[in-house]
Amino acid sequence: MRFSRSTWINCPPSTVFAFLRDKDTHRQQPGSPVLVLERVTPGPVQAGSRFVEVVRIMPFVTSRIESTVTRCDPPTRLEERFVAPRMSGYLAYEFQLEEGGTRLIQRETLQYRGLLSLFEPLIERMLIPRIVERLAAIKVWLESEGDS
Repeated sequence: MRFSRSTWINCPPSTVFAFLRDKDTHRQQPGSPVLVLERVTPGPVQAGSRFVEVVRIMPFVTSRIESTVTRCDPPTRLEERFVAPRMSGYLAYEFQLEEGGTRLIQRETLQYRGLLSLFEPLIERMLIPRIVERLAAIKVWLESEGDS
């Protein structure tokens, strides 16, 4: 499964880039499916930096996701590969200067293994709205930070 979504954020690309690069330093919003998000390598985030996430898939079901930053080009591009049981993928963020703000583009590829691959159409219908909501939440958070 491959998809691409974007949003415009009224902040410079460097601010949006830093927010996503330093994802482990932000408090999760109430109701977030992310229960744990930790950087497991020391130092600044760069190619080779690794993260571990525990996400809620559905009530009483969680999954551990391990990701590695594969490209970190401030403030234009951030990429990572990730693996979880029965799934692997690639995530890329592109940060484009647009109308005094940033066009944030998220591209993602997911590959399911085993029985999970049979449910790909259903997973896609459930996942895409969550990605759109997440991008909207990032926009609101970053734009409201500029007001404070």
